[in-house]
Amino acid sequence: MLARNAVKHAAASGDVIRGIHMTFAAPAAIEVVASERLHFVYIDGEHGCFDWRDIELMCIVAERHGLTPIARIPDPSSATITRFLDRGVRGIVVPHVDSVEDARRVIDAAYFAPAGARSFGAGRPEYWENGADRATYMAACNRALSVCMMIESTTGLVLADQIAQVPGVDYLSFGLLDLAQSLGHPGESAHPAVKQAVAECTTRINKVGKRVREDFMRFACVNDVLRAGMRMLLEGKDAAAHSA
Repeated sequence: MLARNAVKHAAASGDVIRGIHMTFAAPAAIEVVASERLHFVYIDGEHGCFDWRDIELMCIVAERHGLTPIARIPDPSSATITRFLDRGVRGIVVPHVDSVEDARRVIDAAYFAPAGARSFGAGRPEYWENGADRATYMAACNRALSVCMMIESTTGLVLADQIAQVPGVDYLSFGLLDLAQSLGHPGESAHPAVKQAVAECTTRINKVGKRVREDFMRFACVNDVLRAGMRMLLEGKDAAAHSA
């Protein structure tokens, strides 16, 4: 039996969920923060530093603590999508989606038939330990998979509501820095024009019945968690030392 995908459920229901954004391999860090009422682990496979063993181990640790492992993948190729899913990832976040055709190709690679044409391979032990026949197992995989399309260009902005309606897409998100660059404001993700474009696009996505990440997901980047913790602990000690 596959565990419920907390991200897929929240994308459909609107329930707010919490998670940790990992940019480097640190399974022990997942164990440490898992008790903080978290629901998912986000593995940054596009910009982070991971090999395939790292990804599988982090998925194992996440599952052990009841967290849903999802990953931003580096490219939308069928081979990449299959490899991430075979390592145990339960949701994919696909960058630089600019058309309905892009989205459909992702869906075809991510879902088993009849929803798609995902290749079946022997990856995690559940493939031969699940106790169900293959057809039943493949259908369960489809139900337990979440798919997010990232909007990171002016072209994607225009077509976002159409991309959202592709069957199998659960939610969308924005790559703000790349989007800002595409809009002519490099490095200025908080520029008023960028914020307005995102707000207007979000409204169109919501109108067709889909949510964007910010509607239901809250997460902290592991880098920010470490820095914030260091500041709090060390500055507190420094203040105590000065007052002694």
